[in-house]
Amino acid sequence: EMARGAGEPSTKRAKVDEAKEEEDPLVRRKEEVVRLLEEASAKGKELVRKAEEEAERLKREAGDTLYLACADIEAANLDELLKKLPPELLEKILDENLDQNDLLALTMTCRFF
Repeated sequence: EMARGAGEPSTKRAKVDEAKEEEDPLVRRKEEVVRLLEEASAKGKELVRKAEEEAERLKREAGDTLYLACADIEAANLDELLKKLPPELLEKILDENLDQNDLLALTMTCRFF
């Protein structure tokens, strides 16, 4: 009976060792997959951050370009408008049709003053 009792622990140990050997590759694979997922997540976050920075830069550049384009168009429009209405004629219209009290209201609404 001692031989039988002595054999059981080694049989159990052998089964535990077998299970451990089978589990080790799975555990290692799981750890590898977790590590790869963490790396992919970090890379994805970095890509998102870079894309957001690039979008902000492009937005600023587009805003600057739009502002300059609007300024150019406004200057061209002003030149064209002033060519159509000579200063002498504008002065005559204002002098003959406006009272002194009306000048402030006119200058507040007109960008040419």
